Order: sequence, then structure tokens, then C-alpha cells
Amino acid sequence: MRYFLSLCAAVTLATATACSNNDATSPSGSVVGNWSLHTLNGSPLPYTVNGSTALTAEVLYLNNDGSYTDVASYSNGTTFTEVGFYSVTNNLITFQDQTDNLQYTGSISGNVLTESNGSFTSVYQKN
Repeated sequence: MRYFLSLCAAVTLATATACSNNDATSPSGSVVGNWSLHTLNGSPLPYTVNGSTALTAEVLYLNNDGSYTDVASYSNGTTFTEVGFYSVTNNLITFQDQTDNLQYTGSISGNVLTESNGSFTSVYQKN
């Protein structure tokens, strides 16, 4: 999903708004908070982008006002920040990326958020 774009942007640099939902909840509670990326395509971090650069950490900040910030850190010292809005319906989450003007979807089960676009599957754990 956004990793492909953010990874490409970081490598290059370095070598419709979703509705705000102030009471966004999953079946097990609030989704507001910090979510750390644990696996990308089933592999733990670091995730190699190319032979010399790897994604070393990523944190998704879901804010109470329906906005989000996603900060990815890379082994070459660069970071990439994406901002946008999210909405939650039952256990489905939709992201409207304002950085690249894209939309992403995922699911929430307890403290695990999973996004998939066919190319990347990202699994986050709530901190």
C-alpha cells in the first residue's frame, strides 16, 4: 500500500476526505493511539527495500479527530511521513491519504490492524 510509494520516495530522496470519527472504535475498543508496524508481507522489520536500504520502523498515529500520521524510518537515516484521515465502521478501517491522494483499507481485530493492497500486507500492533 502506502509502503510501496513511501519506500520508493525514501529511496529516491535518499540514494475525497474520509469522515472524521471522534468516537472511532473497533469491536474491542478505541482505535485511537499509536500502532507499530510488526510485519510487512509476513516478514518482521527490517524489511529490505533494495540492496542497501531497509524499512526499520513505522508508527501509525491514529488521532481522536479522525486524522492520522504515518512515520516510516529507513536504515539510511531518512524518514517518510504520510498524513490523512481515517474512518472506522465495525472492524473495517479506511484511510484517505492526503500525501499521495490515495485510499487504503484494512481491518482491525483487537489490538491488530491489518492493511493489504495485493502488493503489500502490513500488520500493526497497538502500543
